[in-house]
Amino acid sequence: MTSRLRRGFAAIAAVTAVCLLVGCSATLTSTAPTSATPSADTSPPAMGTNGAAAPALHWTPCHQGFQCSGATVPVSYREPHGSSLNLAAIKLPATDPAHRIGSLFFNFGGPGSDGVSELVHFGQRYPADLRARFDLVSFDPRGIGASAPVNCPGADTPLSGNPMRPAQHDAFYATAAAPGKDCAAGSGALLDHLSSANVARDMDLLRQAVGDKTLNYLGYSYGTYLGGTYANLFPGNVRAFALDGTLDLVANATGDPGQQSKPVDVRADTAGAQLEELNRFFAECTRAGPACAFSGGDLPTKFADIVARLSQGPVGGTTLPTFLKNIDSAFYQAGRWKALGETFAALAGKSAGASAAKPPLLDPYLPTHSTGFLAVQCVDSENPTTAADYDKLAASEAARVPYFALGAVFNMAECLGWQGHDEDRYLGPWNRPRTNPILVINNRYDPATPLHNAQATASELGDGRLLVVDGYGHTSLNVHSACATAAMVSYFTTLTTPAPGTTCAPDYQPFT
Repeated sequence: MTSRLRRGFAAIAAVTAVCLLVGCSATLTSTAPTSATPSADTSPPAMGTNGAAAPALHWTPCHQGFQCSGATVPVSYREPHGSSLNLAAIKLPATDPAHRIGSLFFNFGGPGSDGVSELVHFGQRYPADLRARFDLVSFDPRGIGASAPVNCPGADTPLSGNPMRPAQHDAFYATAAAPGKDCAAGSGALLDHLSSANVARDMDLLRQAVGDKTLNYLGYSYGTYLGGTYANLFPGNVRAFALDGTLDLVANATGDPGQQSKPVDVRADTAGAQLEELNRFFAECTRAGPACAFSGGDLPTKFADIVARLSQGPVGGTTLPTFLKNIDSAFYQAGRWKALGETFAALAGKSAGASAAKPPLLDPYLPTHSTGFLAVQCVDSENPTTAADYDKLAASEAARVPYFALGAVFNMAECLGWQGHDEDRYLGPWNRPRTNPILVINNRYDPATPLHNAQATASELGDGRLLVVDGYGHTSLNVHSACATAAMVSYFTTLTTPAPGTTCAPDYQPFT
């Protein structure tokens, strides 16, 4: 997830044309289901809201058609009547109150995304049928945006150094650990209460506050982990949950036995997903012919030449880390592939034959994160605890997955020495019995949340129903499909899930 959408929803927020949300042409087909269903876990659930009172919401007009409110929730659910914090909440009221089903809660990813501004950005674009039947509701999660944001003076200093170059090795790890120290100095004990489990507990209080007996929820990317957490902390309170661009719940929390010492993105194999999408880019570029500026010749070799040339130094101001970062961004939406092909073509003419020298890739793209992201991810997940753990893994992963592996390995390096430890985080089980199935949506070629993650989560949940969109990019917001939109609206309004093995075509193809 190279910062994943879990590199935040920021990459998606920049998208202006959201055909998925308003409807376009598409087709729907069925194939064989991909995973078996485990037996549901019936052991006692983890702590819920522990008697905390639902907040009183006082909605006032805001953002031209929306309504805003604050919501008081406990800092610690072990002390439900102790210290509190205030959440910023927002809703877009249903357009047909007489036929209103209830509220539909959203999380747009991250962690670290601001739910209020994201709903303002996307809310009016959702299908009319959905907006008619539901109040659309979101909130800034605790520690983020206007909801008691973490205070980390000095933490905006970018990473420096490079773990792959001995002279810069120690400087990299020193700057990677700096945000944790800064956040501890500025935020103190708040860092111990920012897990997704506590956000889920906040969401259950908000559910009570809006008067819904059960929760309707749509989560994108990281929001799928929040949704999976809620669905297992409060299985009896689930009505309809859709998880779009789906994290593997086990991989995000701990990994399978023996995987705990690997970073989250290595467990999820996002580097493998990026390599797969690169190969699909080559295939689509070749098929597009002149419409793709990079077409012609042996595309994998031409690409390897570019990387090898940039490994020796910048070309026209383009460095290797910048080049890899641009690829990472472009893979979120196939509409950016045309410009990516032009970038490749411009560099190819200056790089022919460079890969014959086989230079090592010593300057990877090293993702950095907001403090809001770190404050959640570093307490939600098990990750390596020493620089040596990262260094050891880097060599084997670089050999396994060219170009992208090192970004995935070092993606969580900023969690080293993180001083927040939320004892009330949730690490499973993930298959608590629920009344209704959960809809799991994923693109076939998603570079941040690979399809195999969604397949795993559908199985881990026990009641997951997988819908695959045959497109390239991250979440259905970036791969527009009227077919997927219709299936989602039908699910929320009628609780009908697609048939096992259902796939949806995207509305647009790359280079068109």
